[in-house]
Amino acid sequence: MTMNIAIEFGGGEFRSLRREGGRLLARRISTDYLVIDTNESRRKILERHSEEFARCDAGMIVFGNAANELAELLTLPLQSALENGHLRKDDPVSRQFLGALVEGLLPVPQGTDSPCIVIASQDDQNPNSLEDVHFLTQLVKLRGYQPEIISPGLALILSECSRSGFTGVGIKMGAALLDISLVYQTRELARFTIPCGGQRVDRQIAISQNCFVRLQDGREVLDVRPIRIWREGVETINHISDSRTLELRNQYREIAFMATHRIQQELNQNGIRIPKQIPLVIGGTLAGPVGTDEMFTQAISEIELPIRIAEVSRVHNVRFSALRGGLILGEMVSKPEKSAA
Repeated sequence: MTMNIAIEFGGGEFRSLRREGGRLLARRISTDYLVIDTNESRRKILERHSEEFARCDAGMIVFGNAANELAELLTLPLQSALENGHLRKDDPVSRQFLGALVEGLLPVPQGTDSPCIVIASQDDQNPNSLEDVHFLTQLVKLRGYQPEIISPGLALILSECSRSGFTGVGIKMGAALLDISLVYQTRELARFTIPCGGQRVDRQIAISQNCFVRLQDGREVLDVRPIRIWREGVETINHISDSRTLELRNQYREIAFMATHRIQQELNQNGIRIPKQIPLVIGGTLAGPVGTDEMFTQAISEIELPIRIAEVSRVHNVRFSALRGGLILGEMVSKPEKSAA
């Protein structure tokens, strides 16, 4: 049985999707964790009640649902293995944790140099971004796969735009970045990122709502976890019920206009034109609420673009649509090989 697999390195969550025979198998896990200084009794309790932990020099790394439950019980903010979507420097615990995540998301390959599509952002404004992607793809190689890297925006177009000949504008609204690609018949003509993802939205709202917690040493730190949980449960930004949802809607409007202005700037500077109307597709966890596409439609109506947008649509599956595009690319790549064989 052949296997087709893709992995996505998001700013706050890693995900994988694979096809085995007629089955699609999806996995995802947050990059947040807790390090617990454990004695023998605590270690035994964790081992008995949770599989979501790993040992490290500082104690035990607890992740997944267990980390969320412990953070609430102990009134501790979660740590992230990524800082604004990037690897933390001089932090061996985080790197060890990320290696464990990749092992959990990618099964043992069926053969040597098995292909794996890697979906990863490369931050335009961070010179260490290429190094980060190199480290993560090395983890994929250590698992026994041969990685092929594509951008999240391209992955969205491959997933959602077969009717337009895999042509369109893909906007992946992730935890750390907006990743934007203009694609023409599977070729990426332009690609850029904007540092205004879900984490920025959460921080802004958490500050406005005074969401601070006091640690045992007396320090107060911003706790965005309850805001993130609330935001991810918001189904629509068209209904304003309080000051928090109004702030959220304003954040979405700002992001839509910022992205549309940047599209205009990039295409004009590079002289990119496409002679036909093309779709604009929005995906990523930040694109979950109904009304997100309407914000972009409004921005496009007010900002003159050098390309014509036929329609703006939001993907149905905001978490796994890009990975589906990765699987489609994997099938495209494997077909010539099968024909040659």
